[in-house]
Amino acid sequence: MTVLTVLPAAGCGSSNPLGGGSTSADLKSMVVGSADFPESKIVAEIYAQALEANGFTVVRQFGIGSRETYIPALRDHSIDLIPEYTGNLLQYFNPKSTASKPADVELALYRSLPGDLAMLNPAPANDTDTVTVTSATAERWSLTTIADLAPHAWEMKFGAPSEFLNREQGLPGLKAKYGLDIKPDNFVAISDGGGPATVKALANGTVTAANIFSTSPAIPQNDFVVLEDPKNNFLPGNVVPLVNSQKMSEDLKKVLDAVSARLTTKGLTELNAAVSGNEGVDPDAAARQWIRENSFDTPIGK
Repeated sequence: MTVLTVLPAAGCGSSNPLGGGSTSADLKSMVVGSADFPESKIVAEIYAQALEANGFTVVRQFGIGSRETYIPALRDHSIDLIPEYTGNLLQYFNPKSTASKPADVELALYRSLPGDLAMLNPAPANDTDTVTVTSATAERWSLTTIADLAPHAWEMKFGAPSEFLNREQGLPGLKAKYGLDIKPDNFVAISDGGGPATVKALANGTVTAANIFSTSPAIPQNDFVVLEDPKNNFLPGNVVPLVNSQKMSEDLKKVLDAVSARLTTKGLTELNAAVSGNEGVDPDAAARQWIRENSFDTPIGK
């Protein structure tokens, strides 16, 4: 299978580097896109392979770029389908939304989508911000939720990207919802978005708690503990198929709703682990293994 990587063209005057397209009248023909990070490519491959097993003809356009690039591509028919995340997508289309619980976010997103875009059922898989600690810290301080960390704010260091200092769901939200008051002197700015530098800082004790995404394979690999967020400071990031409305069909919904129902946070974390590091496999191989294990390599219902 050929995977096409499409990157934003330098100096391009259009918001869509793919240049626009025309929709096919064949509802069983789909152009599946992805953003330019491994998890998006894995999920896009899962969609593509499940659709192919159910009689769809699939073209891949992977690595398109950021949301500001691939949403226009979806709307002008350069692609037909792409994996998205409920909370971030809601913020993109309705930044003033106050929804925070998963069901409320899903409903608000459904109401906020423009008419030419449609969403299918979100998966249980939730890729969202977390406050994460080592298992030793969790045991020493009897930590279960973010609120349990509040009494220790004065003696701890918190690692996160610099924008976490001021954004609503960052330190201000943690203080307002949980009383976790991290002073500027106890904040350590780490610019890799919860990546290797953040993981290393948490593992070696440079920071006591860190902002790491919930599907990071570093969490199980290092026996880290994700503190519960019962007040939904962080918006849920449930994986959801986003499709151009003109390519919506009952067959598409049947396949992708079945796929989404099986895609869990643990499963997505394992898929990310499979493609990471020097020993990692390609996203299409990781997706193929998941497809086989979940019996989506044959037509649904047969």
